[in-house]
Amino acid sequence: MPERVINSEFYQFFIKILFPAFLAVGLKIAIEMKNSKTKVTALNVFLSMVIGVGGAYICSDWVSSYFDADNVSIVIAIIAILSDKIGEFLIYKLNIDIFLTAITESFFDFIINLKGKK
Repeated sequence: MPERVINSEFYQFFIKILFPAFLAVGLKIAIEMKNSKTKVTALNVFLSMVIGVGGAYICSDWVSSYFDADNVSIVIAIIAILSDKIGEFLIYKLNIDIFLTAITESFFDFIINLKGKK
C-alpha cells in the first residue's frame, strides 16, 4: 500500500507540476527568441528555468489544495510563466544578468588559467 501512495505522489509531482512548468517556460523562451530576434544566452535560459519552475514548485501545494485535479497543470504552467516574467523584470531592472555573466566568465577564466599552470 505505501508503494501506491509513493507512486501517486511522484505522478502528482512530475506529471502535474514539473512537466507543465518546464514546458510553459520552454515555450515562453522559444517565443521570446523568435519575437525579439536577440541573442538569448544560456545563462538567461538557465535563470528562466530556475525561476519559473521554482515559482511553480513553491506554489504547487497551494495550487493542489485550491484547484481541481484537472486544472492543476494549467494553473502551474501559468504560475511558471508569471514567476519567470516577474523574475526577468527584476533581473533586468536590477542588472543582475550583467553581474552573473561577469561572475561566470571570471569563474571559467579561473578554471582555464588553473589548467594552464599545470
